[in-house]
Amino acid sequence: MDLEFQRVLLKVQESLTGDEVQDLVFLCSDLLSLKDLCTVSSAGQLFSLLEKRNQLSCEDPSLLLELLRIMKQNSLIRNLTSDDYKQTNGTTYSQQISPYRQLLYERSESICEQDLQNIKFLLLKTLSRKKLEKDTTLLQLFLDMEKEDLLGEHNLDVLQKIIADINPSLEKRIIQYKTERYEPGGMVIAQEIGKITPASPSALTLLSPVGIMEEQVDRLSLTEGPALISGDQCQNLDSNSVIENKSLNLSVTSQNTEIQQYEMKGDRRGFGLIINNYDFRACTLGNREGTDIDKERLEVVFKWLGFEVLVEQDCNRHQILQVLRNLAARDHTPADCVVCCVLSHGRVEGICGVDGEIVTFRELIETLSPNECPSLCKKPKLFFIQACRGNDNQPAAFPQTCSEDEDMLFSDAAVPRDSIPEMADYLLAMSTVPHYVSYREKGRGTWFIQSLCHSLQLLVPRGIDLLSILTQVNSDVSKKTDKSGLRKQMPQPEFTLTKRVVFPPPKSHRPLP
Repeated sequence: MDLEFQRVLLKVQESLTGDEVQDLVFLCSDLLSLKDLCTVSSAGQLFSLLEKRNQLSCEDPSLLLELLRIMKQNSLIRNLTSDDYKQTNGTTYSQQISPYRQLLYERSESICEQDLQNIKFLLLKTLSRKKLEKDTTLLQLFLDMEKEDLLGEHNLDVLQKIIADINPSLEKRIIQYKTERYEPGGMVIAQEIGKITPASPSALTLLSPVGIMEEQVDRLSLTEGPALISGDQCQNLDSNSVIENKSLNLSVTSQNTEIQQYEMKGDRRGFGLIINNYDFRACTLGNREGTDIDKERLEVVFKWLGFEVLVEQDCNRHQILQVLRNLAARDHTPADCVVCCVLSHGRVEGICGVDGEIVTFRELIETLSPNECPSLCKKPKLFFIQACRGNDNQPAAFPQTCSEDEDMLFSDAAVPRDSIPEMADYLLAMSTVPHYVSYREKGRGTWFIQSLCHSLQLLVPRGIDLLSILTQVNSDVSKKTDKSGLRKQMPQPEFTLTKRVVFPPPKSHRPLP
């Protein structure tokens, strides 16, 4: 089989031009030393170096496939996987090429010759003239800038400044990358995009279905490496894998007469408002790819629960507050409750409008206070917030072994005491704890919203109260992680509810679309 693999490498070598070989060298510059790369003049030499360092082999050709994918050599990939090397069938793409290097490579393709000459001119006083010779490519220029410590994964400021007037679209992409990667010192907060891989097999298990559910509904396990791994692939879940009811640790407490329930017997359940912010071109925050998937899922689930759903798209700070004031001005007398879902970027103190301006959590929920909306007095006001609350990545914690009766201690100081006004009948369910990011996958939506919708659909028909459902959401999301297994997310519900929220089971028990 080694001979077969060498035939594959030879075919690739013969198919690539000299410029494409240099593209390979650039993409692999994090995997091999610059000293080794200086001697590379052909794809064969590069492949030999990678094989010597056990980064490429017949047993694991994933790096080769990843390189060809990045270079958009799709026809070559198809030929290799179908004709020459059958073992590549089913091989998943690895993520050995850094998102930073992919960014530079992909952006270099959008730079024309005149732009390149302008970049070289602006670097005349920074790099030697020899390095700025006419035949130097942009990728070679990037490597020279890296050698001079003018460019790096966390050092894009010089490039951004140079490129600002030459190619604004490239500058915008650099800003978006810095946002998504939480560059140290950056002020903008963004959500992660990409595929997420479960930390363990337990993250693949699902709750026992209340009916036969569509396969797409069950695909809550996302498969991603940190921010810039290609985003639309997802591992299929085994729809037959279940957890025994007792493992949910959720007991149906509808017979508990000590804790009252809010009445849910009105003519209608109430209004369900969804504020869906995608387009952030008016500020430095990146567009929220994948948010429409969350929006559509929320619409389906809350209509199923009996809500009259209202959707507002791309609201700035003023519009967010005005939409909520308009909601407060409605007559909620025949309604049981109200729901407000906000999908946006965020910071520790609140959510961002598409203009980058903050609406604090206090401002958000005080719009529906009894003083502003008397018809909602003593009725539950339920807020579900999908947004970052900081720019830190939450690391995985590896607990020490302890006795079964020993409680693990967690800090209660993370949330300011004024994060919820001192008024009754509120729930503020947030996708993450303060100071940390939330995760979103371009092709599958966010961890929090998808888990929320999934759990509502499964547990409402069983009579499970909302806080118990959110506890299950906490459990589900806490088991998800990035490809490294080190980045985590922990949702956080806060509430001043005085009774249990139990939605009546929908009249139709048929699976949602």
